[in-house]
Amino acid sequence: MADKRKLQGEIDRCLKKVAEGVEQFEDIWKKLYNAANANQKEKYESDLKKEIKKLQRLRDQIKTWVASSEIKDKRQLVENRKIIETQMERFKIVERETKTKAYSKEGLGLAQKVDPAQKEKEEIGQWLANTIDTLNMQVDQFESEVESLSVQTKKKKGDKEKQDRVEELKRMIERHRFHIRMLETILRMLDNDSIQVDAVRKIKDDVEYYLDSSQDPDFEENEFLYDDIDLEDIPQPVVATSPTGHTEDEIFQHSSSTPTSTTSSSPIPPSPATFTTVSISSSATDLKFNPQLLIDHCFKVWSFFSHSLQHQEPPSSLKSMAERYQQSALSEVSIPPSLGVCPLGPVPHSKEQLYQQAMQESAWMHMPHPSDSERIRQYLMRNPCPTLPFHQQVPPPHSDTVEFYQRLSTETLFFIFYYLEGTKAQYLAAKALKKQSWRFHTKYMMWFQRHEEPKTITDEFEQGTYIYFDYEKWGQRKKEGFTFEYRYLEDRDLQ
Repeated sequence: MADKRKLQGEIDRCLKKVAEGVEQFEDIWKKLYNAANANQKEKYESDLKKEIKKLQRLRDQIKTWVASSEIKDKRQLVENRKIIETQMERFKIVERETKTKAYSKEGLGLAQKVDPAQKEKEEIGQWLANTIDTLNMQVDQFESEVESLSVQTKKKKGDKEKQDRVEELKRMIERHRFHIRMLETILRMLDNDSIQVDAVRKIKDDVEYYLDSSQDPDFEENEFLYDDIDLEDIPQPVVATSPTGHTEDEIFQHSSSTPTSTTSSSPIPPSPATFTTVSISSSATDLKFNPQLLIDHCFKVWSFFSHSLQHQEPPSSLKSMAERYQQSALSEVSIPPSLGVCPLGPVPHSKEQLYQQAMQESAWMHMPHPSDSERIRQYLMRNPCPTLPFHQQVPPPHSDTVEFYQRLSTETLFFIFYYLEGTKAQYLAAKALKKQSWRFHTKYMMWFQRHEEPKTITDEFEQGTYIYFDYEKWGQRKKEGFTFEYRYLEDRDLQ
């Protein structure tokens, strides 16, 4: 009889521990899923693991009693065993979530699905980039063939078939470069969301047809391919660009061609101002990063001089004509040499410009904060409550100073720190705690203080016995053999 009472007492104590353990497990579970950062989640997961191990030991004891024939009523034991097994399954879910790697099959399956519109945009951008690369490769092949044919025609003059092939290759190189410029602009507009994906899809078939069949003898190019797309960034050349391999006679022939006017059928030599407006229509960035545009610009200037000599100006006024063109260009568009646009390289800054740059950087580093101009707000009671007149009606004097907080007890400072978040009181409480040799641990979100001198001190951590304040149990605890890593030390100097 005494043995049965003793066994029943052990069972009751075990079931009480199970109830307490399950309650503690539920509490830590909620804290884990409400944790704000990864450090807190890691700590709560470790606590959850300790609790589940305790419950597993109790479950093993319960299984022993269930298998015993001395106990007749086993319903309570079976129910508690099922409760523990339920918590074990919940812990397995947590463990699986934390151990899932970002690039594993499970992690990729849990990853957020890509927006269909964004995916379509990326596919079109990839197609544009591949098409540009293919066109560039074909241009390189054409130029290599032109060079080899040019060497052969110099050795054996009068070979009309090879000369026709060279002319055809030069024309194809020119068309390829035109399409490359167009597609690069479309790709930039697509990255900047200034063009719709559907508009690019409309020209996709025609571009692919040009890419595959441009070298066929019966190929007919669609000259209105890009008309439906507003490409304002593409500079329209006034004269034909000269590809690699042109002779001096061809360059002179291009430069001396007469431009036609849109308002009249007769050729009219351009005025300096008008020519300047057209020639510097491209942005400074395009001139800087596109050498072909710079060559086009030089051809336009040469064309201007050639037409002026042929139609109006005598040879003796060449110097005055150049000065007039330079003055008109400066009056139309002025690009500072400091931008790096000039072909001879950027001009060094003057002392005044360097001084202004230094002052701007200094002003940027010492910009005033908006709170610097705000007045200090008076204390506003959150829950005003009428009190008797002989009680204190206003906060005590100098209650917003560190000296006042240093006179408070340590427990009061901890209460202010944890329950008045985001206030000046929390800041002053932290400052007072630091003056009492407490240090804040950013991983565990707790305050630690040395109980004795650390046994081990390195550049990365120190190890020893510490006193810490447990805000969950609300009391000071002692931890022996604790490793305090300096990377988790809140070491900001509170001014």
